[in-house]
Amino acid sequence: MRAGLIVASAFVLAGAADTPAEPISAAAIRAHMEVLAADDMQGREAGTVGYLKAADYVAARYAALGLAPLGDGGGYFQNIAFIETRLAAASASLTLQRGEEARALRLGGDFVRSGGFGASEEAVTAPLVFVGFGIRAPEYDHDDFAGVDVAGKILVVLSGAPPGFVTDERAFYSSSAGKQALAAELGAVGILTVRTPVDQKRTPWSRYQARIGSSSMRWLEADGTPRGGYPELAGNAVLSESGAAQLFTLADRDLDALFARHSAGETGSFDLGVSATLGRRSEQRRVSSPNVLALLPGSDPKLRDQHVLFTAHLDHLGTRVDGAIYNGAYDNAAGVAIILEIAKAMAAGPPCRSVIFAALTAEEKGLRGSDYLAHNSPVPSDSIVANINIDMPYLGHPIADVEGLGVEHSTLQDALTAAASRVGLAVTPDPRPELVRFIRSDQFSFVKQGIPGLNLKAGSQSSDPEVDGTALRSAFLRAHYHRPSDDLSLPFSEVGARRLAQVALTFGQIVANDDEPPRWKEGDFFGDRFGRAAVR
Repeated sequence: MRAGLIVASAFVLAGAADTPAEPISAAAIRAHMEVLAADDMQGREAGTVGYLKAADYVAARYAALGLAPLGDGGGYFQNIAFIETRLAAASASLTLQRGEEARALRLGGDFVRSGGFGASEEAVTAPLVFVGFGIRAPEYDHDDFAGVDVAGKILVVLSGAPPGFVTDERAFYSSSAGKQALAAELGAVGILTVRTPVDQKRTPWSRYQARIGSSSMRWLEADGTPRGGYPELAGNAVLSESGAAQLFTLADRDLDALFARHSAGETGSFDLGVSATLGRRSEQRRVSSPNVLALLPGSDPKLRDQHVLFTAHLDHLGTRVDGAIYNGAYDNAAGVAIILEIAKAMAAGPPCRSVIFAALTAEEKGLRGSDYLAHNSPVPSDSIVANINIDMPYLGHPIADVEGLGVEHSTLQDALTAAASRVGLAVTPDPRPELVRFIRSDQFSFVKQGIPGLNLKAGSQSSDPEVDGTALRSAFLRAHYHRPSDDLSLPFSEVGARRLAQVALTFGQIVANDDEPPRWKEGDFFGDRFGRAAVR
């Protein structure tokens, strides 16, 4: 067998015929990556010409495979109208005031903020109130808003959620979108986020500085309202360590003591006796950027009206004013390349259920393309039985394991274990649950609609004792993630790419052929919160 090829074994499942598959080609995965991560794609930022070039490429591949269009007007594009906003950096200001004492913080050094979705010119002055993590968690009898009035005020909140919460709840309550929704509901006019020591260690401040002037996007409802834009929260910013220190020194409060108290799960919120004035100008425009959707009809008359959804985000970070191109070879040209190979293999022997392949836009803007698809599905939402998302698979070593972020919440866990076993790989639990990655990729948009899902990633174990997979992946995350150096010069293992794609294919076949659709596990946090009636 020549390098770069492995033949997927046929298998028989209850209620399913033998399902032959085309060979998975690592060379084809690499070839797709070389197109999508090339400089002429200009980093594939949503709403740009470069992104549309990439979308055209994916649509052409769908057509070549004979997949049915599932987009608008009989095409492959699901067009999405967005409002894009970008901060005019010179306009951004944040001043703290206590009595006669005022402190003007420095953009970049002390705080960062983005453009807004309200008026293009904004200024807000309001008192500050500290509200812990800014969450209400009935499961823990935890309410950071007990005993304080936040209407008309700017909230000062800690990033994340209490470490004492179990992983699922901590992931859910850490969401900045959830905190914004609650703040807006309670009448607040802004949020100043203070990063906890855990988040300071996880993400260096330089990553926040690099985002100044980058764009944010929200999709537009039929009435033109930005979905999740929260224009009432005009006073939003993230504080650096120096910015937070200045705020709490001015308020005569011990920030380290607050970190310790709240990491122990204590509540306790209070007015800080400090007000803040924030100003900005937002450069706004309407843009269109499509999801790229295709359908492989199922082979079983009884099951073909149910759907398995494969997703991978097509967008990345585009270019910067200094000309640097963020090619996103692993984030996420590799994921799109893998689902294209899965589509090719499945098209040669369609499974019982129908399969949707979706290359998604605006993931880097906050999961916006997947959120739009989840709310505007071209098939009945309750017919989608599972979402298999592939986001940022690192393929620099011959993998010996895979990770299914979120797989433990549903019976998808059994299917993934079986698929990995057939390919000869282990399934490793999330090695970094503190990063709450389950809520940070596109599968979470579908989970919130009650659809069991996961993010399938290559593991860090290496089958070659001479290659340290853990070190290679750690180096990628430390030095190349969301940087221009995530490009085609990085190591690429044909064995690793082939194995991950083979597991994903086999996993998808198992789910698509099983007589019963996946179910949330009994008592699961996400299943209880978002689950729906079982698909029949």
